[in-house]
Amino acid sequence: MSASFKSLTWKQTTLVVFSALFFAIAIFIVEIALVSVSARQQLIEAQFELLNSVEQPAANAVWALDDHLAKQTLTGVLKVEHVAQASIQLEDGIQFVTMANTPSDRGIIGLLSQRLFSDLKQTSRTLHRPSTSDVAISPEIIGTLIVRYNTQQLTDSLLSQLKFSFLATLLRALLVTLVLSVLFHRFLTKPIAQISEAIDKIDPESPDENLLPMSPEHKDDELGLVTSKFNQILIQFGQTQNKLRKMATRDPLTGLSNRTLLLETIAISIQRARVHQQAFSLLFIDLDRFKNINDSLGHAMGDQFLARIARVLERAIGDTGTVARLGGDEFVILANEAHTPDQAADIVDKLLMELNLPLQLNEHTIHPAASVGIALYPDDGLTAEDLIRHADIAMYSAKAAGTNQWAFFKQQMTERAAVRLRTEASLHDAFKNNEFLLHFQPKFNIKTGEVVACEALIRWKKEERLISPMAFIPIAEETGIIIPIGRWVIEEACKTLKHWQRRYNVALPIAVNVASQQFADPSLVPDIKQLALRYQIEPHLLEFEITETSLMNDIELAINKLEQLKSAGFSIAVDDFGIGYSSLSYLKHLPITTMKIDRCFVNDLPHESPIASTILMLGQQLNLHIVAEGIENEAQLNWLKQMDCEIGQGFYYSQPLPLDEFEAKYIAPNTATISQI
Repeated sequence: MSASFKSLTWKQTTLVVFSALFFAIAIFIVEIALVSVSARQQLIEAQFELLNSVEQPAANAVWALDDHLAKQTLTGVLKVEHVAQASIQLEDGIQFVTMANTPSDRGIIGLLSQRLFSDLKQTSRTLHRPSTSDVAISPEIIGTLIVRYNTQQLTDSLLSQLKFSFLATLLRALLVTLVLSVLFHRFLTKPIAQISEAIDKIDPESPDENLLPMSPEHKDDELGLVTSKFNQILIQFGQTQNKLRKMATRDPLTGLSNRTLLLETIAISIQRARVHQQAFSLLFIDLDRFKNINDSLGHAMGDQFLARIARVLERAIGDTGTVARLGGDEFVILANEAHTPDQAADIVDKLLMELNLPLQLNEHTIHPAASVGIALYPDDGLTAEDLIRHADIAMYSAKAAGTNQWAFFKQQMTERAAVRLRTEASLHDAFKNNEFLLHFQPKFNIKTGEVVACEALIRWKKEERLISPMAFIPIAEETGIIIPIGRWVIEEACKTLKHWQRRYNVALPIAVNVASQQFADPSLVPDIKQLALRYQIEPHLLEFEITETSLMNDIELAINKLEQLKSAGFSIAVDDFGIGYSSLSYLKHLPITTMKIDRCFVNDLPHESPIASTILMLGQQLNLHIVAEGIENEAQLNWLKQMDCEIGQGFYYSQPLPLDEFEAKYIAPNTATISQI
């Protein structure tokens, strides 16, 4: 409390005391005036009565010149209160008899008496000859009776009387002051002090939890009104605080904790775990194929789906953890009871079982799936941010393994993530800096050894060194950059075909790989047709290799796109056939022209040949061209030749070559012998 603070009770008491003293003095002054007037009136009346009572005896004494009688009369006069002197003068002014009391000391009282009673200090009465007959005759003056008063004594008497009156008035004023001070303190300053104390206890974070006390005596007066209004403000402010806190810490769509509240919760769990020397787990959940739901059913249905998933996660984790939504289709679960990797794995298994149950949204039945990354405190991070980041990295590792998978965080994941981030940033600049180029790997007729086609393979030349596609293609697919990269490859292939036609008069087909995301892009078919038209390329010279997995993601859509490409004259090859999970019943419906035997099956030749034999037989039955990739030795080549495999490619023939080397080795010398598929 400030040093300059002054109590309202003290101020109030001081004001009442000074007010009471002021009014007491004012009343005392009025009382002096009234008493003075009353004393003067009484003195006048007393003088009149005294003169009336001694007039006759004094006149008789003067008429008879009886000085003894005169003295007796004056002695009686002197006995009257406040009389100082009495005298009788004869008609001619001669002093007949004079008598006086002992005079008083003059001083302040004398001055005051002089001001109050100066005109009443002396009174006189003319004495007449005593009448001896009933005949009315003019009275004869025989002398004068003079009486002098001691007004100083009278003033002193009045002051004594007023002194007691003033003391009584002062005591009454002080008593009233005391009573008023007590009453004011009881009914005003004390409630205000209680309100002040209550205000000090108000918590800004929860203002409505400490309302101001309402005194029963003031519920219907101004103080009660102020208290009531202030409490209403506190309640409204508390409600606003709760809304703001909810907005700041809760996800508006699902009602789950947001990132801010999650970080606070994890920080508390870290403190608790540190004290109790315990571990806990953090689960990072990303829904699989959520984009498909948004794109096909709309964002409103996608929001309903996320809200339902939030309820599923809450029900699955129960009271053993906290569920939060970071944004989009990403959720985090803080599992405080999962102290070991085995316990965390059990929770994730149960969680995925709950998540995989079908959800009914209006007339749509949706089968949710998710990828889960797991980070453990303290092994995988000592801060909330580290744990979330590492669980996120683990989630990407799980997603790479397929749908409905989970994975624990490992340190090498962080290193891979750092490389991934650097690579992603560099990929954005690669187009501007013209760092991409194509290498070409020839395809040979296995029986004749002639070059019949080639495959265009992208390379990234950065700072005078070539970066393998295995290092950046997966990252490009994850970030979506694969779509513009794929379009660039198709355009470069078209440019190359046009260049060969003009310079060498050669039409050698080029095969181009199409990634899954690129194949799902709606603009793929229009882009291919537009580029072929722009560069005046015969459609059959472009072959598009599509992975089996890309086709199986949405078989109906895939058939529709392939039909458009085939009807336009483009060649279509199924790449990596046999390593996916496609049904053979779909294969006969796919409008393809070529089937490629994956290098993993070619590597097993000639010892492990059943799968390669089956693919060859199937392709021949469907009247498809068969291409064996990854041929590395003569034994493999001989087996394929015996099985009537038509086309082969691999390091046994040639590794992928830059454009100039490929032209010098396979285009320029053999312009007259190159054939087409």
